[in-house]
Amino acid sequence: MSFDGMFTHAMVNELNQNLSGGRISKIQQPFANELILTVRSNRKNRQLLLSAHPSYARVQITDQPFANPAKPSTFVMSLRKYITSAIVQDFHQLNNDRVVSIDLSAKNELGDIHEYTLVTEIMARHSNIFLINKETGKIVDLIKRVSTENNSFRGLLPGDDYKLPPAQNKINPFSTKDENLNNLSASEIRDKYEGIGLDTSAELVEFVKQGNSLDDFMARYNNDLHPNTAKSNDKHKLGFFPIAFKNTTTEVNSYGSLSELLDNYYVDKARLDRIEQQTKSITHRLDIILKKDKSKIKKLNKQLQHTDIMNKYNLYGELLTTYMSKIQHGSSSITLTNYYNNEEVTIKLNPEYSPSLNAQSYYKKYRKLQNSIPHINEQLAITTNEVNYLESVLASLEYVDIEDVDGIVYELIESGYIKKKRRNAPKKRKKKIGENFKTTTGVEITVGKNNLENDQLTMKLSQKNHYWFHVKDIPGSHVILKTSDPDEQSITEAATIAAYYSKARDSSKVPVDYVQIKNIRKPNGAKPGFVIFEGQKTILVDPDRKLVSDLKE
Repeated sequence: MSFDGMFTHAMVNELNQNLSGGRISKIQQPFANELILTVRSNRKNRQLLLSAHPSYARVQITDQPFANPAKPSTFVMSLRKYITSAIVQDFHQLNNDRVVSIDLSAKNELGDIHEYTLVTEIMARHSNIFLINKETGKIVDLIKRVSTENNSFRGLLPGDDYKLPPAQNKINPFSTKDENLNNLSASEIRDKYEGIGLDTSAELVEFVKQGNSLDDFMARYNNDLHPNTAKSNDKHKLGFFPIAFKNTTTEVNSYGSLSELLDNYYVDKARLDRIEQQTKSITHRLDIILKKDKSKIKKLNKQLQHTDIMNKYNLYGELLTTYMSKIQHGSSSITLTNYYNNEEVTIKLNPEYSPSLNAQSYYKKYRKLQNSIPHINEQLAITTNEVNYLESVLASLEYVDIEDVDGIVYELIESGYIKKKRRNAPKKRKKKIGENFKTTTGVEITVGKNNLENDQLTMKLSQKNHYWFHVKDIPGSHVILKTSDPDEQSITEAATIAAYYSKARDSSKVPVDYVQIKNIRKPNGAKPGFVIFEGQKTILVDPDRKLVSDLKE
């Protein structure tokens, strides 16, 4: 299910229950399309996320951590000027559309009270967030400014009159009574009623077939919420739902609130998108290097295969030298007996060369190929190691948190893959190395979040009798279990953490190697994070986000 009008209806109710009457104490814009308002309500601070992301636009309370940018955006400066310390009066929805408005009451510098409305329009790539002066109806500011050349329907610049999005002229299902849906298909329901998405209409059709009414279905969105993720029965695609869809989906997980549901559903999608925004130029550069390296490996392997004929050239030279008296000057080939196996061998000759020069020519080809093998093998090893390293860096961007990106950028600067910029350079690395966890039985665990940290943890900071965990043959973090005598529960939990902080995060039955650190060594000149080991054991585990979260200190 998408964030349709039905989900919006339920979310507005949840926001009113938790945030109405609260006071805005902090305003942040951690990313280009997302706004965080910290609202103090019922003696508790809550983060309200307003997102105008083209793929993940939504409104919710979030418990996810967000870093405050060093330099606030123009939009944030406007919001701080007008609605800092504003009282949240009410959340309301435009009919059953995906438009959520927050009525705010704020005092200016003179103590005069002014009314504002903060509007979030959830409309895919046209999603936007507006601050509206309620008294004048004009746009104070908005998160995405659009010139009149690109939008002829309404003004989308500060100072323009705020105009609602184009009306759909559909019926609000929450304001109609005794509607007969028996003869309507899912698509006809969507055409007639506002804010009913694809999955919702399919569920409604099946719900009505069982003798229920539209009123019964609508009532569930007010009185029978059951936030859950589920897979559709036909396409098996995971979605999120505000109520139990008993006829068209199979439930996977349930949650205590709609906001908790969205936090869990979007945590990886939003995290990867934010990381991509910050590292797009870096990953593009690494992709180019990887492409060149992989092409080079193909060429080197082809050259190495060519050396298979090296011994044949040596044999030809040897046979021509032995049977030189039989070779007639000007011949283009000669057939001789290979005295090693008594088989006939036909050897091509250069008619312009003497018998001796023909023999020397084959010896020369033999020595050239023989001398090239060490160089080819050396280049193959260097290039293969670089490919493995760069793939591990790119893989780490799939499972690290947004605050760990600076460490990876620092690592690439130290390794010479990107240049340090004078402006917007990564901050100095934090003194703390790795992320700390504690097993159910109280054993400490530390996880490296980039290859430099992996090296520090494994080769310098950990005791030789501690245990090291890493997913088998897949890029991932080094995980250190700080004990010389681990219990089975701690081994399983450390392996689960290793699987979670790896490229296999979304897999099941992930093999994880573990071994004492005394059995690990780092080859001279090896790239950061690369080690070799022996005597390891392997355990199969399923990555478990909840377990990892519970064990995190």
